[in-house]
Amino acid sequence: MYSLSTGSSSVIRITKVIESLEKFFMTMSFVQGMKNPKGNVYMKSKIYLNQIGYISHMPKSAAYTGTGSFYQIIEAVSGKLVYSGTIPKPVSDEASGDNVSQLDFSTFNMYGKFFIRIGRRRSCDFIISAHPYKDLKNALIKGMYYNRCGKTHSAYAGEYAHEACHTARAFLFEDISRTLDVSGGWHDGGNYCKYVTTACTQLGHMLYAYQLFAESFAEKISIPESGNNMPDILNECKTELLWLLKMQARDGGVYHKVGSLEASRLVLPEDDKEKQYVFPRSHEAAAYFTAVMALSSRIYRTYDSGFAGILQDAAFKGWIWLTNNPVYEAYNNPSVVRYVTAGDRPVSDGNKPSMFWAAAELYSLSGDKIFHDNLAEAYDSVTGIGFTPQNVSGFGVTSYVLTARKTSAHIINKIKRNLRIAADNLYSLSQNTGYKAALSPEDYIIDSNMKVLSDSMLLILSYKLLDCEDYIHTVLNQLNYLLGKNAVGTCFVTGFGNESVYHPHHRLSAFDEIEAPVPGLVVNGPNRHKDDDFAKWNIPHNTPPAKSYIDSGLCYSANETASHCGSAAVFVTAFLDALEKK
Repeated sequence: MYSLSTGSSSVIRITKVIESLEKFFMTMSFVQGMKNPKGNVYMKSKIYLNQIGYISHMPKSAAYTGTGSFYQIIEAVSGKLVYSGTIPKPVSDEASGDNVSQLDFSTFNMYGKFFIRIGRRRSCDFIISAHPYKDLKNALIKGMYYNRCGKTHSAYAGEYAHEACHTARAFLFEDISRTLDVSGGWHDGGNYCKYVTTACTQLGHMLYAYQLFAESFAEKISIPESGNNMPDILNECKTELLWLLKMQARDGGVYHKVGSLEASRLVLPEDDKEKQYVFPRSHEAAAYFTAVMALSSRIYRTYDSGFAGILQDAAFKGWIWLTNNPVYEAYNNPSVVRYVTAGDRPVSDGNKPSMFWAAAELYSLSGDKIFHDNLAEAYDSVTGIGFTPQNVSGFGVTSYVLTARKTSAHIINKIKRNLRIAADNLYSLSQNTGYKAALSPEDYIIDSNMKVLSDSMLLILSYKLLDCEDYIHTVLNQLNYLLGKNAVGTCFVTGFGNESVYHPHHRLSAFDEIEAPVPGLVVNGPNRHKDDDFAKWNIPHNTPPAKSYIDSGLCYSANETASHCGSAAVFVTAFLDALEKK
């Protein structure tokens, strides 16, 4: 038997027990995904489609894995039959093991909300309109605000607001007698670390989205800076740029990241009191930083010439450090660091893609021949074109083909040839998979959704340079995959679609008092390697690559929110929004 005393010491003990129990159940909520009683639902339906919708005049398709002869499209409000089609013979999809039929309704252009019916089966509702991705695009940008390090306000973040976090000065890892103010910026993905390389990748996505598709960013997204005569996408990017400037040392070198020695605790951001460290400078950080500072300087000059000047000075300081430290050394976490995320993984081709990007941006900024010589030399060693934290060569390509400076016909032709080969291969791969995503079975690894989105950016750049409609159609297939037309029937963006991610590996989503996760976040996606213990124990070992996914907060290798995926999705949705307006 237990009894309660009214003494103060007993009350204190009881309070501590209650607090411990609360923390236990919070952790269990994160681990087991108990915030939503639905659990995993991706096997309930056999009709897989873009759960948000389709652009009216563009190709439209769904996937079906059952039996039947024909399908119907029903207007959701009236229940009226508005379109019907035959179900073609299925094809085998190697990555999922499914036999998949494509339901092509490209000729159906009626605006409205609909669902597909096959016998007794019905799909979720979807819309057809001129701009079906406008709200998604804005939410993806707003997702960056929710992930701000510092204080977010209920006037802008609503129920997802959090108190001030990580405001203490961080210890310099190489000399803990020194501390630095590295507050601000964005938390990286589902944890509370902040990486220069992933930050610069995100900024590359968003700044080029603005440069290429400025007309897609007219709306306000309700952040504190809204209404200051600067587009909100640039307001949000400025938050990260101000943090990046703090990461540059006096000699021009750039510290690699800010974080704790252990993986971020499973708590709300304001409750993460672990010591933060500023980790050693790296070539990758300096090159990425130099590139994005030069790019930003060009873009912000129209709105804030003083800030643009600061960015330009930082870019040149970064380049001087790189030239003074020419021997490349890959960044490696110190042995006391017990976690690895995207910002820690080795980059491809050594430092060549990042040096190419940095030189290309500085050439576009200054027109100085020395930068052209450097970019030409570096591009000769780049083996692929990417827009990922591990390969940023695509940004260098974008900078060079868009520059107003004099260019080399030889380099431009080489770029076009390489883009043509890569884009044609993606188109061919997409046409030969059951769900029409340009993913082979080997591509379902950690950050598989980043590959989907990076390849989409390559296809968009290829379309702009080579004017091939097949590339747009492949981009649509890629977005369809991300938004639900995939083997697990899941929209990989929180807060969107009928069957979207509900238990992301994202600390704020897990430990706030809101049942639904923070909206506008993109998760890693299926990962055949099952890189975490939870995935190994809960996803059967013989699961096909395209189905190696589980919607659980502890499955970080497949279900962690990846901020660089969200920023790449901003680029893709902005392109489609601008495409419709032409």
